[in-house]
Amino acid sequence: MNARVSPAPTGESPIRAHTPRDLKVYGQRYGIDYSFPELQARSRPVMRGRVEELQPGPGMQLVASDIEVLERYDSRSRSRAPLTIIVMLKGQAEVSLGDQHLTLRAGMALSVQLEARQGLCAIQPAGQRIRAVTLGLDESRLRDLNHGAALEQGSRMRAWHLPASLQTTLDDAITHPMSGLAQRLQLEGLSLQLLAHGLPGATPSRTGSMAAPGERQRLERVRETLRQAPAEDHRLATLAAQASMSPASLRRKYRAAFGQSVFGELLEFRLSQARHYLEQGFSVQQAAHFCGYRHASNLATAFRRYFGFSPRDVTPGGACPEAARGIAAGASSSPEPAR
Repeated sequence: MNARVSPAPTGESPIRAHTPRDLKVYGQRYGIDYSFPELQARSRPVMRGRVEELQPGPGMQLVASDIEVLERYDSRSRSRAPLTIIVMLKGQAEVSLGDQHLTLRAGMALSVQLEARQGLCAIQPAGQRIRAVTLGLDESRLRDLNHGAALEQGSRMRAWHLPASLQTTLDDAITHPMSGLAQRLQLEGLSLQLLAHGLPGATPSRTGSMAAPGERQRLERVRETLRQAPAEDHRLATLAAQASMSPASLRRKYRAAFGQSVFGELLEFRLSQARHYLEQGFSVQQAAHFCGYRHASNLATAFRRYFGFSPRDVTPGGACPEAARGIAAGASSSPEPAR
């Protein structure tokens, strides 16, 4: 993720693997430096998922991606960016600009203006799924929105909280996209809503405010309970009692805080754990049992829907035929943007 482009999702573009070579080539095209501080083998995929570039309106570029981060990767932009709005719908990244540092979490957004001499740095930790949207404006569109006046010069970033209703609508538009003109009109409308909140000088929205510190800690404890024991038979009432909330409040506040429903994220934790067992050499039946599935067929259906390939395609060490196809494709063609 960076100020020019960033990870986010769509259901239309194919799942593919991205290697360091893919990201390096992309970085040369778009003025981004990538590094891979923990990568052992340069031929291994760094991430896998869907990325799509769209133009929702004149002078606007929207990048949507839904990726699984397999290896940590860092990025630093080195090109001027008049205005970029980065929205994190799922996952997190550590970002910094000069002496400003923050963790961009689900439900948060970042408005960034960059001069070429000072770039935005980002760290994407491994072992997570990132779903994000990046909206970039060119100079002419930005001047039109600002009634012909140029914005203040210099590099700066401003974090703000995405209204829960806009977060839900964005997520749905990316995961269940319309087609043709309907898609463009929908995304143009959503892009304008993002600009209403993310333009320099915009008044922060109170409807998108995050939970108070104590409440956020209780939500984090619920999330950690799900992460540590995904195979358990969790009940909403029990989790709500742990968070000192009503079930309805937990359902609403969990989604606002993490960009995902309680049981939607539990499913992802289960499937990630199942994949880990498969990579350790366990059978599909064993992985299903360890992760709380009564039947291997139930795991296989959910696994294929989430990852885009069968659990039987996973081999010890994490390789799968889809990844191999992605690497081969990346070696013979220019990569899709992995922002």
